[in-house]
Amino acid sequence: MRALQNGLLLLAALAIALLVGEVGLRVAGFSFAPTLDSVEFGWPNIEVRRARYASDPDLFWVPRDYAERLGSFEGARPDLVFLGDSCTEWGRWPRLLLASLDRDRAGEPLRAAVLGTAGWSSHQGLAQLRRDVVPLRPRALTLWFGWNDHWRGMGVDDASVSEISRQRPAWLAGLRWEQLWLKTRLAWRAHQAGVSPERVPPDAFRRNLEEMVRLARGADGVPALVTAPTSHRPGAEPPQLSPRWIEDLSRLVPLHRQYVEIVREVAARENAVLCDLAARFDGLSDDERDRSFAADGIHFTLAGDRRAAAWLRECFEQSAALRQALSLARSGLALAR
Repeated sequence: MRALQNGLLLLAALAIALLVGEVGLRVAGFSFAPTLDSVEFGWPNIEVRRARYASDPDLFWVPRDYAERLGSFEGARPDLVFLGDSCTEWGRWPRLLLASLDRDRAGEPLRAAVLGTAGWSSHQGLAQLRRDVVPLRPRALTLWFGWNDHWRGMGVDDASVSEISRQRPAWLAGLRWEQLWLKTRLAWRAHQAGVSPERVPPDAFRRNLEEMVRLARGADGVPALVTAPTSHRPGAEPPQLSPRWIEDLSRLVPLHRQYVEIVREVAARENAVLCDLAARFDGLSDDERDRSFAADGIHFTLAGDRRAAAWLRECFEQSAALRQALSLARSGLALAR
């Protein structure tokens, strides 16, 4: 009987300690959402991320109107879906491209959606494709990934964040002491790693793209892989990218080129459509290329958006598979360079 009483007292003490700790953490304002707070990348920062995006168990974060975007098709098959990161979500090129494509169609305007999301890597893109996009069975897709894949993580890569998050019992997720324990686990894993890895290492990036191409085709869609262009040049890297995004700025240009080359390799191996924007922008003079990009060398100015839309329009026209999927006629349109 005494042993039972002692056991009950111990459980009661533990429950009280957890309750006091929970209240204390809440009063102190502690909160940790692993899929919002544990991945390091560029803008938006954590504060903006929490304001503009909602936590998602599979995709880390999504735009707050994400469900509405998906539901906009109302059972109708989309013609074209744009997947990717902030270069897609914030770019004006999808709208410019759609306007150009619609002019070359005899029927109704294309049913399209921009589903790219700022900060996403190919890890999130693949999860999105599996869960949300394949059921829509889009006729064509653009896959524009690479920047966030090679940015440094907070000691762990995207796959590790997913692994740890999936291990959380749903009923514990809202408790602050459980969030503290999870943050501690991630910090310990980062400490053990010793260095900050890419969010998606090269081999994983390659596998993600290959699987995305196969999934898109399995849903009777035509995937178009897009290389991520830049105005970065060795010796003139934007200083604001270090150390948060990359620790050694001298690695920026060769690292990004490595990921761009992986996109080309996957397109060749999978016999997929390749829209090589990186090569097209590399063909510009330094002044023209600089005018096409914002100060970060990643996101477009209006001039860059217009060039990207024109070159993507040309890529679409040159692909028989995309022309057929989108019911495009060859226009012979003179495209802006």
